[in-house]
Amino acid sequence: MLKKFPDTILIILGILLAFIILTWIVPAGEFARTLIDGRTVIEPGTYARVEPSPQGVGAFFTAPIRGFVEAAQIIGFVFLVGGAFSIVTFTGAVDAGLQRIIHFSRRHPSYKRWILPLVITLFSLGGSTFGMSEETLVFVLITIPLALALGYDSIVGVAIAFVGAGLGFAGAFINPFTIGVAQGIAELPPASGMGYRLIVWAVITLVGIWYVMRYARKVELNKEASPVYEIDQTRDLSAFG
Repeated sequence: MLKKFPDTILIILGILLAFIILTWIVPAGEFARTLIDGRTVIEPGTYARVEPSPQGVGAFFTAPIRGFVEAAQIIGFVFLVGGAFSIVTFTGAVDAGLQRIIHFSRRHPSYKRWILPLVITLFSLGGSTFGMSEETLVFVLITIPLALALGYDSIVGVAIAFVGAGLGFAGAFINPFTIGVAQGIAELPPASGMGYRLIVWAVITLVGIWYVMRYARKVELNKEASPVYEIDQTRDLSAFG
């Protein structure tokens, strides 16, 4: 019997409980802080022990509420971005776009080599801007037929969505779930370091595209070299034209 992974809320409550217990064990201390250019920064060499303030049951129940209040701007921003992405997904625009790419690739085979980098880049942008991650699972139903229509295999289809979104998430430049939260905690403006992050995102995405295309080229030259060759032969793609 497979063990079920704990719910996210349970994990967060477990971490909260662990930190409350640590307030009774870890010696208390703090650094002096000063305000520089609108940011609260630590003054090196000013650490000093302070009177311990162990937390109890009351803190366990009030900490989430206080956290919501202190992070209200970040939470609101994440809700807005997540809601916008959900609306785009609900309209079916992404699915329709991918199906149009499938039909285009069949009508214009000479453009085939550009389709894979284009779609991976689009998913990478989704991971970098909207924090697209597990949402890519639903798009696999489209990207696998796309990969097969291009002469590749199902592994390439899965890689288009998951590798693309994963690359964007890892090298994000405006992802509210990573960049937004971190910059809010560090009291940095949203656009700080944008140039560097764009370069990192571009490099990571290009490396990922090269890796996926290298495998795709191998499968294109010898389809029987694919680990899922026999499975792909049984797939019904009639619904995709």
